[in-house]
Amino acid sequence: MNFNQAYHEFIDMLEGKMPLSVKRGVFLIEWAYLDGKPDYDQFCQQIDSVSSSIREFITVNHLDQIPTGKNVAIFEYFVRPYPMNGNKPFTYDFNDIAAQENFTNYFVTKVMRTHSGQCRSLPMYYKILADEISAEAHITLAPQHLFIRHRHESDPNQWRNVELTTQSLSREIFYIEHFGITDEMIRNKVYMNPLSDRETVAYLLSELALGYMRKYQKNDDFVISCSEKSLDYFPQNVFALINRCNALNLTLMDYLASNGNIFDQRAESLNNR
Repeated sequence: MNFNQAYHEFIDMLEGKMPLSVKRGVFLIEWAYLDGKPDYDQFCQQIDSVSSSIREFITVNHLDQIPTGKNVAIFEYFVRPYPMNGNKPFTYDFNDIAAQENFTNYFVTKVMRTHSGQCRSLPMYYKILADEISAEAHITLAPQHLFIRHRHESDPNQWRNVELTTQSLSREIFYIEHFGITDEMIRNKVYMNPLSDRETVAYLLSELALGYMRKYQKNDDFVISCSEKSLDYFPQNVFALINRCNALNLTLMDYLASNGNIFDQRAESLNNR
C-alpha cells in the first residue's frame, strides 16, 4: 500500500537513513492519497523553475545585500504580481478551508496550480521554496493554524512572523490573542515555537495519518504508528497526540465489543498504552 511505503520513507528520514526533506514529506502525503499518481520529478521541476525565478528576482533587486533578502523575495512572490508568479499573487481560499469536502484542497500542488490555499498549504509551499534557495524559514504552529517564522533582519534574537493568509508580517500578540495561546503553551513549546526540519517532517508524518483517515475512513493501527513515531521526534505535536488518543480509544472500544466487554489483558494493554 502506498501509505505504508510513504510511512517507511518518513521513518528513514527521521532515523537519519536518508536526508531530511520537507519537500519530499509534503509530496509523499499527496502521492499516497492519490494512489501514487503524482510524479516526483515533475513536482521537483516545477519547484526548480519557481526557485530559479526567485533567485533571479533577488539578484536583479540586490536583495542578496540584506540579511533577510531571500525571505523578502519569497514574500513578494506570494503577495504581489510579478513575472516570477505569472503576474498572479496568491490568495486565501475561503472554499472548504479545512479540506473537509475534498482533502486535495490541503495540497501544495493545489496551491501551485491555482495560486490559492489555506493556512496549511501556503506556509508549507513557502517552506519548500525557502529550503530550495537556502533561506531561513521555520514552520510554526498555532491552534489549528500554521505560519512561517524567520529571524528579524536587525536583531537575530527576534522573529518575523510571516502570515500568508493575510499577506502580512504579523506581531506575536496577534497569534496569542487571536488563538488564545497561553504563556504555558509557549514555555512548553506547544505553540509559537519555530520547528526544526526534523520536527517539521515528524509533523508531516501525523498529516500522513490524517490523509489515511480521510481516504479510508479508518482510525486504526496505521494512525497509531504514525502518531507514536511522530511524537518520538516531536513530543509537543498536539495533532499527533489527539490522533493517537482517538485511535487507541476506538481500538479499545472495538475490541471490547468483540469480546463481550471483558476487560482482559489485551484491553488493559490498550488502555495503558
